Amino acid sequence: MEAIAFHIFENYLLAILLGALMGLERERKKTRLAGLRTFILVTLFGSICGQISILSSNHWVLLAGILAVTVQAAMLHYARFKQEVALGMTTAIALHVAFGIGVLVALGQIDAAVALSLATTIILYFKPQLHDFTQKLSERDLHAIFQFGLVAFIILPVLPDQGYGPYDALNPNNIWLMVVMISAINLTGYVILKLVGRRWGGPFLGVLGGIVSSTATTLTFSRHARKEPDFSMTGALVVALASTVVLVRVAFLVAVIQVELLPGMALPLIAMFCAGLVPSFFIWRKSSRQDSPIPETRNPVELKQALVFGLLYAIVLLAVSAGQHLLGNKGVYIVSLLSGLTDVDAITLSNARLVDTGTLAESQAAISILIAYVANLAFKLAMVGVIGTRRMLGWAALCFICLSLPAFLILL
Repeated sequence: MEAIAFHIFENYLLAILLGALMGLERERKKTRLAGLRTFILVTLFGSICGQISILSSNHWVLLAGILAVTVQAAMLHYARFKQEVALGMTTAIALHVAFGIGVLVALGQIDAAVALSLATTIILYFKPQLHDFTQKLSERDLHAIFQFGLVAFIILPVLPDQGYGPYDALNPNNIWLMVVMISAINLTGYVILKLVGRRWGGPFLGVLGGIVSSTATTLTFSRHARKEPDFSMTGALVVALASTVVLVRVAFLVAVIQVELLPGMALPLIAMFCAGLVPSFFIWRKSSRQDSPIPETRNPVELKQALVFGLLYAIVLLAVSAGQHLLGNKGVYIVSLLSGLTDVDAITLSNARLVDTGTLAESQAAISILIAYVANLAFKLAMVGVIGTRRMLGWAALCFICLSLPAFLILL
């Protein structure tokens, strides 16, 4: 009996804390509709209603509780209307969410309650940034986001999950799943880039550029260095950081698809990452603190781009399987070298997938991913040489040599 009582007390305490978490954010607002105490009481009220509903097996208690919160919010809105204060629905809806979180706590759905309270607090706190973000979105961006919903939630579930074609290498569900995952990663970086703009300077844009597209970042900053030669060192810094962050992206993709492959790649990836940061830090200390241009990236979840990546991934998957079957290791490495010139994601995902199916050995996959990465560095360095300045080319070459040196030591 004491254990049951303690459990109920623990739930009420958690409800109070979660209500306080949301209420703290609202308390900061000068024209708040409800503050810290109100949110605590509403969450606690929801937990009490949930507990009564469980004990009495009467779900009408929950409906009555929701109705009470609705009436309370309506009365507060009416009071503000009489005072000619600007009205908004955010806090009223948040009160209903707080009530629901209290009910979830009473029902034992602790993880869901905590996650929802954190998400609600974040949404409330970043209200100005979210409004600014929506203003920055173009109509094309909105269409692309809707297309991502089509890609992820409508097309993916209906695709067959079995192998087709030569070597049974082409699995439509797997191919499209990779498209969804890459689109989601790119979309995350794209959204952050839209939110922060250029205010965090070159290094942060380099990190974001590595998340969204290191190739697009290289192109943008090479062009900018050509127009403003004094920007060459900063441009090289951004390009180097973007290429260094690609290593983190590679590690993440490998961990998602075939985590057993990651331990064998951990040492070279860490060595390359650290080696890339050393010259980047040196350049950062020497370069001037200039405003940096935002990388010219298209929305990464447009349906056309998704289809192109899906096709590229399928071709690489088939080519690696054929290369392994016909030429052994040499065939796999040749495909990696050629595909890495334009994209590292496709070869990383395909190799991790083929390790998962037993087509490739872990050592083969690890080496081919490193080859693709070094080939991609060579392609971007050539881009800097053609589009950028000699000074930017020199600094970028120094960074890329440091980045690729650990890979060369392993490959040789």
